[in-house]
Amino acid sequence: MMRKFVTAALAATGLLASAGVSAQSFTYEVDIAPPTFVGGLGPDGSYGRGGTTGGPYTTTLANGDTATGTLTCVGMDQPPSTSLFAVHLACDAVATDGSTRTSVLYGCNPIGEDDGPLSCVGGIEGKTGPNAGRRGSVTLHLRGENSVGTGQWYE
Repeated sequence: MMRKFVTAALAATGLLASAGVSAQSFTYEVDIAPPTFVGGLGPDGSYGRGGTTGGPYTTTLANGDTATGTLTCVGMDQPPSTSLFAVHLACDAVATDGSTRTSVLYGCNPIGEDDGPLSCVGGIEGKTGPNAGRRGSVTLHLRGENSVGTGQWYE
């Protein structure tokens, strides 16, 4: 489950790093590396387990412009029944040219089986570049290494 959680976070973050100054919707795709895990308790070792991952993203804005960059995420599986979300992710998306950095916070839950796809929702905040100080929301369908999502910057 952690692998999917971390993947979701990466995808969402990529969208944020490339949006323009006006309120605008976007879609994104991300390909990430398998996570590196640390810790974990419980029968299968996943309770409270953390991990890191990253990879390239491509964002397409509503006006047709595209942007690329790299996502870096840390995530943590949550013990059963202690949280609204099974996985939490914190990510940074940095544009390929380094001009923009966006942070994202995600909450994700499995769709069906624990090791199946994840459905995620989250918030984004521009840290540097044209979106610095702006916020928005994102969704993510994490389905393996090619995950997709949507987002919206707010004015």
